[in-house]
Amino acid sequence: MGFKGKKLLLLTCAFFASASVFARSLAFQIVQHNDSMASVCNSAYVIEDELLNYFFENGYIVSNSQASISSCSDDDKKLWCDGYYEASDGSFDDFVQIHLYFGQNPNINETKVSLGMIDSVSWTITSIKTGKCLETNTKSVTKPMGSDTEENVRNFASDFAAHIKKVITNRV
Repeated sequence: MGFKGKKLLLLTCAFFASASVFARSLAFQIVQHNDSMASVCNSAYVIEDELLNYFFENGYIVSNSQASISSCSDDDKKLWCDGYYEASDGSFDDFVQIHLYFGQNPNINETKVSLGMIDSVSWTITSIKTGKCLETNTKSVTKPMGSDTEENVRNFASDFAAHIKKVITNRV
């Protein structure tokens, strides 16, 4: 490889290194609340998938902790600490813990993907660098009219991801 080839290779490496320095990063965790479900349901996984895709497509370095089930506030605290420290160890900019509250119907089908099964969602967005809570909020989920499909869940998750991005980019 000649001098020009080495110079081009060096410039290319410098370009990619500088681009990664300015990339935003986000880690998140889905926590499912429903005592009648034995495992994380497919609706939670679809939301998780949509969040990963949204942020990746918007130029973020994104990671997630394993989706989990919580049955009490002690579980919530433990999961938050695990997720936060995992995000901190990975040098992420922000950590988002998302709680999905499912209806208490004992006949819920865990494999079905449906927005109508989710009663509300709450979240906490925390800056890893400052430790500051950027937002904590809860929102009731509007039940879809007509047929309830995976697309409804994906649209909800995409809108929710856009909200998270707005909070993160508009921090004070």
